[in-house]
Formats: sequence, C-alpha cells, structure tokens
Amino acid sequence: MSKQPPSSLECQTADQLQYPHDFGQGHKRKAEQRATLVTLLTLITMLAEVIAGIVTGSMALLADGIHMAGHAMALGLAALAYYLSRRHAHDRRLSLGSGKIADLAAYTSALLLGVSTLWLIYESIHRLLTPTELMPQEAMIVAIIGLAVNLLSIWLLSGQHEHHHGHSEHAHEHHEDSNLRAALVHIMADVLTSVAAIAGLAAAWLWGWTWLDPAIALVASLIILRWSWGLLRQTSGVLLDREGPDTIRHAALEQLRKHDDTTIVDLHVWSVGQGAWTLVAAVVTHGNTTPEEYRADLCAIEDLYHPIIEVNYCRNCAHAVD
Repeated sequence: MSKQPPSSLECQTADQLQYPHDFGQGHKRKAEQRATLVTLLTLITMLAEVIAGIVTGSMALLADGIHMAGHAMALGLAALAYYLSRRHAHDRRLSLGSGKIADLAAYTSALLLGVSTLWLIYESIHRLLTPTELMPQEAMIVAIIGLAVNLLSIWLLSGQHEHHHGHSEHAHEHHEDSNLRAALVHIMADVLTSVAAIAGLAAAWLWGWTWLDPAIALVASLIILRWSWGLLRQTSGVLLDREGPDTIRHAALEQLRKHDDTTIVDLHVWSVGQGAWTLVAAVVTHGNTTPEEYRADLCAIEDLYHPIIEVNYCRNCAHAVD
C-alpha cells in the first residue's frame, strides 16, 4: 500500500512558503485618526452654522452649513476607506488585499468634487450675466469662519504623509496616499473658494464691484477642476493596474540581475494599496538559481508584497550549467 502524501499542514516546506495576505494594509495609519478628527471638526462646524443660520435667520450661514455637509461626506468617506481597508486586510475573498478600497474612495471623492465644481462654474457664469444683490458683511463673516476651519483641517492632515526615513524624493513620491490627497484636495478647494469669496466680497463692500465675486469664483473653479482631474487620473491608474513607478521596477530588476546567469523576459509591477506593490516576473536562468532565491532577493525590496516569479532553466546555450 502506497503512503499518502502529507497535507499542507504537516509539510514544513509548504509552511515556509506561506505568505501574509494583508499586503501591508493590516495596521492602523496615523492618517486614519487625523481624517476621523477632521471629519468630526467639519460636522461640528456644519451643525453650528446650520443652527446659527436658523436662529439668526441668516441664509448665508445656513447655505454654508449645508455646503459643509458635502465636505463632511467626502472626509468621512476617506476615514471610512482607511477603516475598511484595515478591517478587511485579511479577507481572502480580496485576492490582492484591501488596499484599493482607499483608492476607490479617492476616485469617488474626486468625481464628486469635479461634478460640484462644474455646477459652481455654471453658477458663476450665471451670476456674471445676471448680477444679484450681495450681503457682503454677513457673507464675509461666514467665509472667514469657513477659512479658519479649513486651515485648521489642512494643518491636521498635511503632516501625515507616512513615509520611511532614508528614502529619496522619488521613493517618497511612490508612497503618496491617494486617499489622504483626495481629502486635502477637497479642503484646499474650499480654502481657495473662501479666499476668493473674501476678496470678491471686500471689493463689493468697499467699491461696489459686485461682478468681481463671481469672476474670482470662476477662476477658482477652473483651478479646482484641474486638481480634480489630476486626482482622477492618478486614482484611475491605480484602479486599472497601471504599471508601477520606475523606482520599484528598477529595484526589482537590480535584485533579479544579481545573478549573472539570469535573463529577464517579463516583468509587471502594480499597486495593491497605499504604498504597497506586487509583481509578476519571468526569467530564464542558465545556472541553478532556484525560485526561492529569486523570491528572497525580491522580498528585500521595501513595500513589495507577495512577488510571483516564473523560473525557466535553459540547457541549450553553450554557457548553460548542466
């Protein structure tokens, strides 16, 4: 009677080849805590403005409070994405991990910002063609409150780019957090519109230039639309598995070429989350280098997870090892 092969639980070799499947998303990021804090700050400001608008009868305060609700939703989406990425980091139904939840949230946020900016462009043009009466003093107070809250929010968020010491500028670039960037773009867009509103309202108040408010808003809208488009391009590239940055690719090539008998025939690198990458490579070796040796070299690359390598042994060339 033939002996049954051991199961994977009894095989030491199989146990040694097990890989973690969290792809670097299983820990709580500082950005998650800060995004949650800024969301709460925005919600509190929103409620305060809505209540004050109802009590005082100020439509400007009420309108800005409702406007803040949109930003609270975008910031809440960013915080939720961090939480879901971490919660589902070990969910094996997600073949390449949960990292792209954050990129999907950033893409959605950029899309919402772009749509709202198109409406703002339409409204600015409409106000230029059909001027309406302004209440500059009341609106100025609202704009200053909004600017102060948004500047505080940027201060809380902007210092939270998690990167590793000793990296070059290019290395820092490929660690960029799209989800955090989406939250920052939303707040920076609001800062820009607040500054534009203050300048336009000041001109209307001092010199009666009511046309300047919609004109500045139109210019600000075009700048925000460009930011939104840039974020859409970045996040859609990640969602569509665009080739990873040259820094990771060159590091992988360098590790594979450490073996002089190796010819690289195929290499694909792509993002699997915030600051996390994976790759598939195919090589031809004229020596006896094993897949385990190649894999060990690739695993030395920081932020590279679960590399897959196909090794083909050539025995036809004159310099091949028998």
